[in-house]
Amino acid sequence: MPIRMTPDKGNSRRTSGPTPRRSAGGGGMSGGLGSMLPMILGFLIKKPKLLIVVLVLGAIWWFTMGRNSGGGDMISQLAGLSTGAEFDPKVYDRAEVFEPLADNVSAPLPERVSLVQYCPPRLNQGQQGSCVAWASAYAARTIIQAKATGADPKGTAFSPAYMYNQIKIANSDCQGSYIQRAMEQMSKSGALPFSQFAYTDQSCSKQPSPQDVQKAMPFRIKGFQRLTMSGDDQRTDMLAMKQHLSQGSPIVIGMMVGGSFMQDMAGQEDWIPRDSDYHQRGFGGHAMCVVGYDDFKFQGEEGKSVGGFLIMNSWGPEWGRNGMAWVPYPVFDHFGKEAYAVYPQGEGVDVKPGRFDIAFGFAEVDDQGTATGRNIPMRRVDGNVFRSSTPVSKGSRFKIEVTNNAECYTYVFGQEVDGSPYVLFPYTPKHSPYCGITGTRLFPSDQSLTADDVGNLDVMAVLVTNQPFDYPKLNEAMLTSPAQGLDAKLKAVLGNELSSDVRFTDGQTIGATSEGGRNALAIVLELDKR
Repeated sequence: MPIRMTPDKGNSRRTSGPTPRRSAGGGGMSGGLGSMLPMILGFLIKKPKLLIVVLVLGAIWWFTMGRNSGGGDMISQLAGLSTGAEFDPKVYDRAEVFEPLADNVSAPLPERVSLVQYCPPRLNQGQQGSCVAWASAYAARTIIQAKATGADPKGTAFSPAYMYNQIKIANSDCQGSYIQRAMEQMSKSGALPFSQFAYTDQSCSKQPSPQDVQKAMPFRIKGFQRLTMSGDDQRTDMLAMKQHLSQGSPIVIGMMVGGSFMQDMAGQEDWIPRDSDYHQRGFGGHAMCVVGYDDFKFQGEEGKSVGGFLIMNSWGPEWGRNGMAWVPYPVFDHFGKEAYAVYPQGEGVDVKPGRFDIAFGFAEVDDQGTATGRNIPMRRVDGNVFRSSTPVSKGSRFKIEVTNNAECYTYVFGQEVDGSPYVLFPYTPKHSPYCGITGTRLFPSDQSLTADDVGNLDVMAVLVTNQPFDYPKLNEAMLTSPAQGLDAKLKAVLGNELSSDVRFTDGQTIGATSEGGRNALAIVLELDKR
């Protein structure tokens, strides 16, 4: 390809910070001892005398140390605090990955954000392992609806039973599900108001009637994304979480919980784990909803501020402070397992955005891939084709800058030396082209484009659409098109779907707006090299 991809040196924004210490699996016993229990028990059963000795020693340990060291998590669960989130990397991998916004020095994220005013009352899931439905339907879906409509969240709340009874794990005795299932269910089938489908923790067998299913359809979500470092790196991207929260989107999370999180939180505003909690003995997977953040919530070492997330639980108002608690960023980084963002509702789930409002450009970057604040000036050549105003030195590093001021789907194509197109973004099928969170993105995220020694002109195209496009099929159609050049190929393949009444503005970034009702807007960027 004519544009050389050069890795950004050092740690990027998405890979900086401490590496989370993850425990394998989820939903049940985890950590070193928990994973070895089957083998240990099998050995002891064959030696009954040794088993008696172990039981006696275990009883002594419990009465002297266990009650104060986080070993009583199962007793806490039996006391009425149920969990129920199952974690599987293969299931999590099915979700598309959110492409985060670039750091914006001129318009940074707010220092604190709260969605509490849109939250429904904190209720208790009881003895049922339905936390996934409480976090997804009752919390997140209600918050989105209340924010979009201004309705009272108490009267707007959605039923956890309608969701959980359909997504429960078979033969689990109502004790678990995956967040991915909840997201897929809300996308395809919607949600039903609490008042129309009552919840009981004594049964999960009731299934919705055809009338219930029909009533739930208007409350579908537009989609969802997982907030991870990359397609293959499933560590949670906490900056992406903050970006969504700052624009009114709650985050459905999965955490490993137990110990003091279950025993000592009555009336407590913050969760500060005990040392023993980090061993995660007896911990299980639990789904909750993040409804805010505060970058200065806690005091860390040497008086430095440490931020935290505000989490809405489903264990009633007695847990935490009225059913909510603050968790420091480093603590969440350690115990968090999954994070899903729900698309903003925009103009409605069945309504395509009616306008495009985009800005494009080439952002100069340093060796670390950080934007310098300077853009390569562009001038309009013809129609929707723009070229660098002055030649760029070969070896210069830059990224494609795209700013969306309205929800859209974004695709980036490059052009080979022989004129054939290829896909620059989405990077892989795991990456989502949806840009519901407005702001500036730099492509590619962890590499930079470098002007190479091949030829004197590099060509790229940015395609923005109001609905998802089959971009591999689109690229294949351009490959077989006899039209010459990216601009001509896009016009030949997309035809009347492309907006024709686009208003452009030149400069370091190119503004493009259109309200013509067409499905797509394309712009071609040419880089003159010397």
